[in-house]
Amino acid sequence: MNKQKTLEYRRQFLLSSLECKKLNFWNLVKINNQFLYIHPDCYYENSEVNNKVHLIGYFIDPHNKSLNSKEILNIIASKKEINDSIKELHRLVGRFIIIIEHNDDLIFLNDACGLKTLYYTKNKYGFFAASQPLLINLATKIYKNKENHVYFSSQYFNSNKEHWLPCGITLYSDVHQLTPNHYFSKNEYQQFRYYPYKKLIKAGDYEKKVIKFSNLLKKILESANYKMNLSFSLTAGWDSRIILSCCKEIINKVSFYTLRYRGMSNHNKDIFIPRTLSTKLKLTHNIYDCNKEVSEKFAKIYKDNSHLAHFDDWGTIAFGISNYFSNDKIAVKGSCSEIGRCFYFPDGNHKKNISYKDLISLENGWEELDFIIPNLKKWLKDLNRSKYNYKIYDLFYWEHRIGSWQAQSQLEWDIVQEVFSPFNSRELIEIMLSVDSSKRRSKRPLLYLNAINYLWKELLDVPINPVTFKNKLKKILFLFKKISFVKLKKFFFKK
Repeated sequence: MNKQKTLEYRRQFLLSSLECKKLNFWNLVKINNQFLYIHPDCYYENSEVNNKVHLIGYFIDPHNKSLNSKEILNIIASKKEINDSIKELHRLVGRFIIIIEHNDDLIFLNDACGLKTLYYTKNKYGFFAASQPLLINLATKIYKNKENHVYFSSQYFNSNKEHWLPCGITLYSDVHQLTPNHYFSKNEYQQFRYYPYKKLIKAGDYEKKVIKFSNLLKKILESANYKMNLSFSLTAGWDSRIILSCCKEIINKVSFYTLRYRGMSNHNKDIFIPRTLSTKLKLTHNIYDCNKEVSEKFAKIYKDNSHLAHFDDWGTIAFGISNYFSNDKIAVKGSCSEIGRCFYFPDGNHKKNISYKDLISLENGWEELDFIIPNLKKWLKDLNRSKYNYKIYDLFYWEHRIGSWQAQSQLEWDIVQEVFSPFNSRELIEIMLSVDSSKRRSKRPLLYLNAINYLWKELLDVPINPVTFKNKLKKILFLFKKISFVKLKKFFFKK
């Protein structure tokens, strides 16, 4: 098989009521008279007991690292009630789609943060589901909706390299996306929220929560290392450092890399901090230059692989990765971590009453995209019926920003690497969100600081996200201008 064919829709899948001969070199499985096409580089497994369960992608059980995928699927399939099967996913970490054959229905679920995406539609020819709309279009014609033109001609799209939409919204008529913490029933043709299903236990000893959080994160990484050949992304940030702190016992068994992109110099903190750490700890560490001009062949495949391809930014970085990253490696990234770090309320103070207008204001430019309003209203209405004590902004970051922006990023980068996100775990996220928000503030999360100190305290000798001289100067100039403006205002408008 030629390399170009291998890169087309790499690690993606299509479930179709019709045969799709364009994918005849992919792996094929029949599910209830439907054709499941799986790219050769995407893992697939199924169960052998009771309800048939299909796995697209991969997962691990950090509480029993010796279990293989089939054994885990058999446990899920052994449950008589669908809710009991679903609860088995709570402890699993990975990037996957699960399809459960249940009472002549197909139930679709994905990983905790929806990093393995699912889009679906139906028409007179039957039912279709895939990693993204362009694959559905290979099997049955789908049409761009009016929102497609509005979005791609908007100022928001044209001024934002990392543009994104709330999860569940697509730019094709009658095509829908599965939102994290929901499952989709093919027969009922509807999504149902199944999580959260209990209140967060916010009371309790903080130090015990730090230890519980630290031990589980470490167990997740050690279990992943037992199953996979890992290569860790290393930056100056909190997510990177706390993951590194879990690697003390496996430090000589894994490799590390840092991406140089968007014109980074050697003085950029995300270059010099990883270099400092790698020298201090004697890591196997490489810097990947992702500033090179992209080849025409790669550019075409990248743009054709996704309906929302961010070629001018993520595509350039992906091309750089393709020149270095080994196919036998799994990239470890800290994505999903910021769910637990008050991303939308960085000071830890959460607004009491949240409206759809508050959600729109979280992304600069969304105010011109009226078509997202019904989606946000419905999401809020469904949550307001809930009696559970999750903060709205935490869930919004989880289900919408991660389930859309981050999931899209990983879909696009499937062309160059598979990714493992240790924070893509409901069990771990639950622990984080049960901690008082004052201890998980965005810029200096005490939860992370205390966890690193518990796991590998020497890592705190190297600064985390240090403020550069340039940024300090910007802050001083801003404050000076602000003070000067106040003085001038008092002078001209004094009584």
